[in-house]
Amino acid sequence: MRSAILPAVGRGRPYAFPVVWTTLFATGVALAEPRPSTPDIESHFFFAPSGAEADQADLPPLNAEPPSLVFVQQPASEPDDTFNRQIIEAFLGHGRFAAPGNALRRRVHPRPFNPRTADELAGFFRAASYTLTDVRQGEAVPPIKIERVPEDLGSKGGNERKVLFITAVLPAVLEVNQHVLADREHLLALRDKLAWSTTGLSSIERMWIEDLAERYDTSPDRIDELLRRVDIVPPSMAIAQGGVESGWGTSLAARAGNSLFGQIQSTGRHTVSVPWVPGRGMPQPFSSIAEATEAYVTNLNTHPAYAAFRAERAALRARGSQLDGYHLVGTLLRYSELGQRYVQFVREIMRENDLVDFDQARLSRF
Repeated sequence: MRSAILPAVGRGRPYAFPVVWTTLFATGVALAEPRPSTPDIESHFFFAPSGAEADQADLPPLNAEPPSLVFVQQPASEPDDTFNRQIIEAFLGHGRFAAPGNALRRRVHPRPFNPRTADELAGFFRAASYTLTDVRQGEAVPPIKIERVPEDLGSKGGNERKVLFITAVLPAVLEVNQHVLADREHLLALRDKLAWSTTGLSSIERMWIEDLAERYDTSPDRIDELLRRVDIVPPSMAIAQGGVESGWGTSLAARAGNSLFGQIQSTGRHTVSVPWVPGRGMPQPFSSIAEATEAYVTNLNTHPAYAAFRAERAALRARGSQLDGYHLVGTLLRYSELGQRYVQFVREIMRENDLVDFDQARLSRF
């Protein structure tokens, strides 16, 4: 059972639960079958996919945007790569975004793609020439935004399933981190201005800091604390936790509501991150993978349970060290009541799939 608590994304905006969730909740039917237990982890640890084929215990390891761009939705009846390539060319402008001369100073704004099947998702990646092997060799991740997990992802073999999941989630993590870093860089500039300027901050700059502090649940006059919060989550951490909590995207919560990180909805401002059981709450649905990822990052950056994570991340920054996901996940003892066993399991996932390779990944700017 999770002890983690996550601030709701889009404060004040209600979520509509998928009908199937409401039906299952009302009848007391569990959302997922338990994962077979191992010596190091308990079976109720994460939302497991249904069916024998989806048994996670046997999975092998993995070895500005121009207004004229038009996105064409791919029909499910034409999964071949020729058609996929036509989509990519319309979607990315023959593999690249046309951009003005100052593109290097602008954020990447990925375009959405909503796959209906795992084969359609795989074909889309092939047509985009987007592979994890290339990313590991230093290639940039194309600016794409996969809106949802295909419902039939569990039909794929363990290794292929994980590849598709990682390939889909990585751009979302990088996009969220990109937005966080943009805010962090601006905050650092304003901190320096406060230290050296004789005139202080303008009213607009003060208002910007106040808004940022409200979003990160701290006081605007605590700049150092705000800087500890406004920072990225290493992709290896996000991918590993998402894979664990959603059964690599095959749980009902992931397929029906893009719930990848184990959050369930509760009353009040926060949602609690625990496995779903009758009488304890409903999985928190999200409109997209990106929204679920943003909620996860916000959780780690704001909740008191993860102060140790933020402190260690700040210490790495102060030493000029890389933000190592494998190291930082060791601070998440309160993400699950399993404590150290949770950390060990997530680290095992990171090792088996070489996820730390993606901590240096970046989004393509074109």
